[in-house]
Amino acid sequence: MDDGKSKEKKTIVLSGIENIPLISVMEHASIPWGIKSNESKFVYMNQAAVNFCNIPKGFDFEGRLDSEVPVSWSELAPELQAHDRKAEQSKEGAEVIETAHFGREAILAPWYCAKFPIYASDGKVLGTMFYAKAFNFYSVYDFFNNSKPSVITLTPPVDIFTPRELEIISFAIRRLSAKEIADRLCLSYRTVQNRLNGIYSKAQTTSLNGLIEYCRTVGLNDYMPRSLLKQKVDFFW
Repeated sequence: MDDGKSKEKKTIVLSGIENIPLISVMEHASIPWGIKSNESKFVYMNQAAVNFCNIPKGFDFEGRLDSEVPVSWSELAPELQAHDRKAEQSKEGAEVIETAHFGREAILAPWYCAKFPIYASDGKVLGTMFYAKAFNFYSVYDFFNNSKPSVITLTPPVDIFTPRELEIISFAIRRLSAKEIADRLCLSYRTVQNRLNGIYSKAQTTSLNGLIEYCRTVGLNDYMPRSLLKQKVDFFW
């Protein structure tokens, strides 16, 4: 008797789920969700996606390609359409990290984006649905040193260093030489050396090992300057 009730309850739940419109689920979601056709044209975006993509108010995105939307990330259209094609060809979908000026504040930051194929009843692919969420970096250094990987933040935990000093610190604590840092940042070797001396002074240390320990203490080892990010799309192959 109990088994019958259990089966009946499960059947009712599944029956109810089958009748829930997909758009209704997306419409009430707080994270960006959307749908694109198999021609890479936008069909639907919930409000979170509209805000995420920084779509201008009043702009009709329906039927538009990525390249036709008046936003900074539209220059990534070829990579985004390649993502669409990859998702359409796999039942597992496709994943990428998109780094661009997203959101109403247009802040350069990486976002994880996954796309999945949408099928017609005959199995034909009609397009893709996608969602996005803020991407968390993880410290590879911590991982290989057998400690719990920490999340890399894009907000500095202390405010005593200049933006340029923070860039130098991010390379120095990974044990790049002053010459290597100079090459990465297009600075002179002498400039980097002078900046490092100033950094040591602020951190109240006299050595690289002391700076590394200071950064671990205040959390700078888990920080990445936004200036080192580039607008691009990285595929998970």
